[in-house]
Amino acid sequence: MLFVLKYPTYILAIFVVLFLLWGCESKKKKGSPEISEGSVEYTISYTPEIMEKSFSFLLPEKMTYYFRDGSERISFKGELGLYSLDFISDHSTDSSSTLLKIINKKMFVPSSESKKLFIFRSLKEGQVKFIKDSTRTILGYESHKATIHLNDKQKTEIEVWYTPEISTPTTNKNTPFSEVPGVMLEFSIYFNDVLFKLTPKTVEKTQLPESLFAVPPDYSATTIEEIEQTIAGILQ
Repeated sequence: MLFVLKYPTYILAIFVVLFLLWGCESKKKKGSPEISEGSVEYTISYTPEIMEKSFSFLLPEKMTYYFRDGSERISFKGELGLYSLDFISDHSTDSSSTLLKIINKKMFVPSSESKKLFIFRSLKEGQVKFIKDSTRTILGYESHKATIHLNDKQKTEIEVWYTPEISTPTTNKNTPFSEVPGVMLEFSIYFNDVLFKLTPKTVEKTQLPESLFAVPPDYSATTIEEIEQTIAGILQ
């Protein structure tokens, strides 16, 4: 108490410094993403017209997006685990590998031949528009709205809800969504005249293993044409 009475100016200065440091730290946390490494699991839904097709039971039911600074993996899973389609992106070399597994057949396209993710091809010329003052909370994360207008005959518009609270410096790189500053929680993919609507189920903050971003040794190299033809065969 005597120290406080004797040195009131010093005590006040200490409190001011602590307050300023606390304020700077709070601003830093507010402006930084809450999650920069982890995964988002989505459920996939389709239009009633597509669900009436004979191939609808073969369409993937879920997608998982794994992310960290410099690496991403998009994984589609089919009914009963009969097949999986994966895209692994290595942003340090600006390349990606495409993997396809159908029952016991495992194929991959080397990164040198798979620089772009073909699943997004129909969106590549789309125009991204950010909708100001349009926010909602998805799985506890504040999300912002954007739209992508496609240059197709139907003038398709895709709605995107993304959150800057989950992001890395390389989020959405090498995709038509590269302008979107955060992980997309709700969005759609338009491929081979099929609209895939993705809705988030879970978000997990976790350290991802290196093996997740590597091509397994039991996969055989193939061409992107064979992968696309195989996928197109499923969607017929």
